[in-house]
Parts: sequence; structure tokens; C-alpha cells
Amino acid sequence: MKTITIGNRPIGEGHPTYIVAEAGVNHKGSLALAKQMIWEAAGAGADAIKFQSYKAETLVTRWAPRYWDDDEPTGTQYAIFKRSDAFGEREYAILYDECQRAGITFLSTPFDLHFVDFLDELGMPAFKVASADLTNLPLLRHIARKGKPIIMSTGASTLAEIHASVEAIRAEGNDQIILLHCVLSYPTPDEKANLLRIPALAKEFPDIPIGFSDHTVPEDCVIVPTAAVAVGAQVIEKHYTLRRTWPGDDHYLSVDPQQLATFVKNVRIVEKALGSPDLGVLDVEAAARQYARRSIIARVDIPAGAVITEEMLIMKRPGTGISPMEIDRVVGRRAKVPIAEDTALTWEMLE
Repeated sequence: MKTITIGNRPIGEGHPTYIVAEAGVNHKGSLALAKQMIWEAAGAGADAIKFQSYKAETLVTRWAPRYWDDDEPTGTQYAIFKRSDAFGEREYAILYDECQRAGITFLSTPFDLHFVDFLDELGMPAFKVASADLTNLPLLRHIARKGKPIIMSTGASTLAEIHASVEAIRAEGNDQIILLHCVLSYPTPDEKANLLRIPALAKEFPDIPIGFSDHTVPEDCVIVPTAAVAVGAQVIEKHYTLRRTWPGDDHYLSVDPQQLATFVKNVRIVEKALGSPDLGVLDVEAAARQYARRSIIARVDIPAGAVITEEMLIMKRPGTGISPMEIDRVVGRRAKVPIAEDTALTWEMLE
């Protein structure tokens, strides 16, 4: 599998899971809140914080119907996106610098060619492509030509579409691709998360790191995206906010700073717990292997010269004598010396 480097962080097999706090537009158009989100995410241990760069006019028609629930019962996509597109080049430049000070990688999803160029010139080290733009070949090609890593979500896509998009990026000479399994449903019910698609994508694209962009509603222990790491996710993107109770946008399906910190901690625990697939005895099992296993023990006093029968024997701890696996080699032999009851047999005692 290919290793992709974003900033100074390698991503791929054998490396820690890359955790992206997806701030999106949960900053409510406030630079102060966005800056706070940056520092809180850095403090929680996230590797990157990601925003979204768009203007409603270049994203959606004015009449496109809404397909998700919102705090307003009716309306267009344009109305929602217009409400959230306050940030422009000045604000993203400020947030990029703030991320530099906080020690966290700045990322933002560009939704048009202008923002691709701007974010590239700003110094953003990688691009994120939203699921909805997986088939937007002009955007993919423009991003690919920047020569930087591309993290692409695959929600609501067929396998053929994913292959076509990957090939379109590679055709531009860019092979730095990370694919994220994603269910494009806000929110995603836990039973629809389909985490087994992560190893399925890894099998389909063995040379590409695979991750997970999560839209489930988090509980305190943030189970679903943590479980994704156990099935092979090498990147996790999780929506992030300062207050889950704020109305609108993605606040309700996001993690707050405390949950983000818990999530990062849990991921690091899972990484350690996964260990190695190699089968065999671990060093931490050595004492138990020796003292919790059993040995062949004399159930009764066995006189010298007696033929050993199974009825004379009992299997007891510790496992420092002859293993019970050798019982068939012991039974039928003669005792070379007297063997006292409750004594562990050794091969030197037998003829």
C-alpha cells in the first residue's frame, strides 16, 4: 500500500490513524469561533481541522430543492448555502495562519476552481473532495494538477464511479489518493454505517489508503468512527463543533471538543490493541503459559517398577512438568524411581 504524506504526517499501513476534525461551516460565520475551534481541535489531538470553501452562487442553482431536514421546513439549497458562505479569501488566510500557530494542519474543501487555486497558493498541503463532487471531473482534474494529496469521499457512489474518478486523477499524473468510505445521509443511522465497506474498498484499491467520513450522531464514547479504525480505516473525518445544541448546519451530528478528545484517545487505544496478526505466544503470556497450564501429576504414590496407568495420574498446575499433551507417551511406561503422590512427573522418573 502506498504511503501518503500530508504535512509531516505519513498516512497508510503501519502509521497512526489520521484524524480530521471537520469544522465545515460550523463556525457560524464567526472568525472568533473558527479560531476557538482550531485551538480546541489541536488540544484534543486531531491531526487536521477542515473547513469548507464555497460561495452559494457557484455551488448550486437558486431553485435546487433541499433534500435534507433543517430547522426551516421548506426552502432551497441556495438559501441554506448562502446563509453559510460568509468566509472568503481573507478569512481562510487568517485561519491558515492560526492553524500554523496552533500546530494543526489546515484543510478546506474547495467547491469551485477559484477556491482550488486560492487554497493551493495559500499553502494548503492536501485537498479534500466531497462525496457530491466525486463525479465532477473538471474539479477533480484541476485539483489533481496541483500535485498534492487528495482525500476523496465516496458517499452515494457506485464502484464504477469511484474507479473512474481515481483514474481521472491518475491521468493527470497524481497518484496521491486517499479514499474515504462515506454514507451520504445526514445523519446516518448506526445500522446504515456499513463499516465493512472499508475493507471492501481496501481490497478493491489495494494501493490506496482507505478511511471513513462519518455522519452518525455521536454518543459520548463516539463508537462508530472508533470502530472504523478496527476494520482498517487509516483516516477518520468526523464533523466537529463547539456546541452540538446550536441550531442548523451539522452541529447535531458533530462531536464537541470533549467528545473529540475522547474519540482521539479511543482511536489511539484501538490502534495499540490491534497489535499484530501473527499467531503465537506473546511475551506477556509467558508467566501464564508456565504457571496456569497443567502438568502430569501423580494422583497416588507410585512405587518403582510400577507400570503407569492413567488412573494413577491427575493434571494439575503449574505447567512446569510434563505437558498433558504427552499423556499417551507417559501411560504404559514404568516408574524408574518411587514417585510420591502430588509430584510432577519428569522424563527422568520414567523408563
